[in-house]
Amino acid sequence: MATFTPQTLAFVQLSNSKSDITSVPGASKKHLAHTILLHNTNSSAEDVELFYDDGTNEYQILNQQVEADETVNVDFGGEGVVIEADGKLTGNTTTTDKVTCWVNGTERDDS
Repeated sequence: MATFTPQTLAFVQLSNSKSDITSVPGASKKHLAHTILLHNTNSSAEDVELFYDDGTNEYQILNQQVEADETVNVDFGGEGVVIEADGKLTGNTTTTDKVTCWVNGTERDDS
């Protein structure tokens, strides 16, 4: 029987080159991302891109300009974005260490 554990899936500063935000820690697990909070601490706007990589293909899920000192809340309804065992979220922004990315959700364990 699957167990579901609510948790912070990632809490990182985005880089100016695409890098991993979160990945799933094991073949029997999945992450369900419900909310992504982005906060720009820079004094100018930042262009933020987020991607879902399923282990084979990559898909853009967000491309948004975040104004200076703005917080953007991205909600995913239902089960959220289901990140399979081989999957991960990646992302980048204009300036390294100016945009905080906080991913909240649930870890599903099928073991």
